[in-house]
Amino acid sequence: MGLINFNGLLVSASSPVFSLNRAINYGDGLFEGLRLHHGEILFFDDHMDRMLRAMKALKMQIPDSFTDAFFHRQITELGRAVQIENNARIRIGIFRSGGGLYEPQTNVPEYYVEFIPMENGYEWNDSPCEVAVFPDVQKNFSSISFFKSMNALPYVMAALFKKENNVGDCFLLNAGGRIADAISSNVFWMREGKIFSPPVSDGGVEGVTRKNLIHILREKNLQVEERSAKPDEIKSADEIFLTNVGWGIKPVTHFEGKNFQTRITKEIFTMLMNSIS
Repeated sequence: MGLINFNGLLVSASSPVFSLNRAINYGDGLFEGLRLHHGEILFFDDHMDRMLRAMKALKMQIPDSFTDAFFHRQITELGRAVQIENNARIRIGIFRSGGGLYEPQTNVPEYYVEFIPMENGYEWNDSPCEVAVFPDVQKNFSSISFFKSMNALPYVMAALFKKENNVGDCFLLNAGGRIADAISSNVFWMREGKIFSPPVSDGGVEGVTRKNLIHILREKNLQVEERSAKPDEIKSADEIFLTNVGWGIKPVTHFEGKNFQTRITKEIFTMLMNSIS
């Protein structure tokens, strides 16, 4: 099972290091998913910025030690210990310490860091990907909707719906029936030479890859616009793709009976690769 970093100590990942805590009892915490790509932690500063803003949103105390340099060191030391230095998913989990019922007894955080090894860096994926609409649990905008909460039940249920319906991913909707995001990714679509993505105000996670890709596209003088959209509007797009720091860009090939091309999406993938190589 390897090792994890738990509050600065390297311990066996199979050890019962977590007693019953607020993360388990109430989902009182957050996590940050990062990507080690050919030895580099992609978009590290942006991940740290979102993580600290999430802690503030949850009214956790932020120790003076919780700096970018501190977490970079924790990640690097764990990577050496588990002998993973090239490609991996990295997860930083932060939860509120102490007991209490809904009202916490303290706002002091605890943390852990874990590595999930991956064989390769980002690669273009030609595999078919059909996307369906997950209708059962709504995602709505709030002061805590921009980050990845340890209470991820909407995405868990969407993933079960995906498996039951034998599709590649699902769009999650908000109360207005507009697309918020997908199971573990942000949504982009293209129409008539323009590129669109739902605004974070529609309830989706404020994706780090999404943020950086929008910056890359605008640097290339491409038209990128945040726009709300319902599934019927997405269906009329020329191309659709999903972004996630774990795998980069995934093209959508089929949605509600329509097949989609991936030519421009592949060009955008190349732009992303060029920016991180």
